[in-house]
Amino acid sequence: MGRLSGRIALVTGAASGIGAATAQCFAGEGAVVAGLDIQQPDAARWKRVEELAPAASFHSASVSSETEVKAAVAEIAERHAGFDILVNAAGVAGGGPLESIEEGEWDRIVNINLKGTFLMCKHAVAPILSRGGGAIVNIASVEGLVASENSSPYAASKGGVVQLNRSLAVDLTHRGIRVNSVCPGLIETPMVEAVTKATEGPLVEMREQFVNNHLMRRCGQPEEIANAILFLASDEASFVTGATLVVDGGWTAGRRGNADLFDL
Repeated sequence: MGRLSGRIALVTGAASGIGAATAQCFAGEGAVVAGLDIQQPDAARWKRVEELAPAASFHSASVSSETEVKAAVAEIAERHAGFDILVNAAGVAGGGPLESIEEGEWDRIVNINLKGTFLMCKHAVAPILSRGGGAIVNIASVEGLVASENSSPYAASKGGVVQLNRSLAVDLTHRGIRVNSVCPGLIETPMVEAVTKATEGPLVEMREQFVNNHLMRRCGQPEEIANAILFLASDEASFVTGATLVVDGGWTAGRRGNADLFDL
């Protein structure tokens, strides 16, 4: 028996990255997975999800559109008689020097990362309550906790997710829905592959800087975040709500100095 046997889980951003890894992880733990993304899923990854969970389904929608979110959630809820778990993994990156950021770019990032999380949670409440309650896991970022240079729209959107998560826990826990968030460090996903796979130019320096921000001196893998999400979605976290679980290889713990200066 898997840790999610008998559960129905809706995972946004399921086409790639953390969302895809979570869909496969959940399917392997016995959940029926409904994936949602504006992109088409990685064929090999989604085939594996369907092998593990034959009743799995994939749905196309933009999380920044309430019309599309409402229709997709209603379709999934009707197909599976509600659902037990919502994972909000859909997200985009972006930024730059403040004076160079266009209004449209700010809106794109905030609408997907923050507004999209709000809309999915809003429309998931009724389907989750119809099955007696459940769990919501929102994916934020270490940049929702500490800032990095030239990342104001992304940091603002993810900081908003962290605080929205707390607010929703206050609103929903007493109704039977636990709400928690995960703050990953730099994870090797398609969203940041321009940085993580760079072999020359300024992106190489950027990657080295990001990697060195982690005490573990490496990027994380989507499966490592999926495992944390699994914990929060499962009954193993039955007394956990309103929490922000940081999975960042030590990014937010602090920085190592030069030990030689202190004869250590």
